[in-house]
Amino acid sequence: MRRVNRFAAEVQVGSEVWPVHLPNSGRMTELLVPGAAVRVALSGTASGTTRGRLLLIRHLGRWVGVDSHLPNRLWGLALQQGGLPPVVGVRSWEREVRVDGERVDFRVHTRSGDWLVETKSCNRVEAGVALFPDAPTARGARHLRLLADVVSRGGRAAVVWFVQRDDARCLRVDWQADPSFAESAHRARRRGVRLVAYRCAVSVAAVTVLGRVPVLTGKRHGSC
Repeated sequence: MRRVNRFAAEVQVGSEVWPVHLPNSGRMTELLVPGAAVRVALSGTASGTTRGRLLLIRHLGRWVGVDSHLPNRLWGLALQQGGLPPVVGVRSWEREVRVDGERVDFRVHTRSGDWLVETKSCNRVEAGVALFPDAPTARGARHLRLLADVVSRGGRAAVVWFVQRDDARCLRVDWQADPSFAESAHRARRRGVRLVAYRCAVSVAAVTVLGRVPVLTGKRHGSC
């Protein structure tokens, strides 16, 4: 029905209107359209302030995931299976590690050394190009600068995007949406931070990681 604030929306179920949690602070103006079909994970009780979490939105004939917490879970599952390129040969890992005053999503111990990994969610795709971010993210820019510093000191670091839809041919950092983040991503890549993205097949039953797609950081908007 409508977005109430950054983390809340209202959905219509039959003749009732339910308040639900929206686990994503991005703008998502192309997705959060009144009348769009959605899927909500119900909470255990209807007595709280929300009835559940809005996880999927139907857009242009496909389901699109909007849960910004999902990439951490997808990456955790990938680590259990040995990792995803470029972070492979996984032996163990830690979550939410403190590095130089910032909190990084994962420290992964592999047979060839340790990696720091940040995971990110993307759900905006235009003409086959996934665009990130869709709103300014000062925290994201700080983390990219941190990872670049780690690599310059001899460490290994990666940013892994999960595009929660199947129609992306590449992912491009959006200079118009957040020039600071885009510049930080471009510089981080030049200093050796690995930037990778995976598209996903999304259905009501499951989210499945599909193939890897290129990540573009330059200002020039070429095709994928």
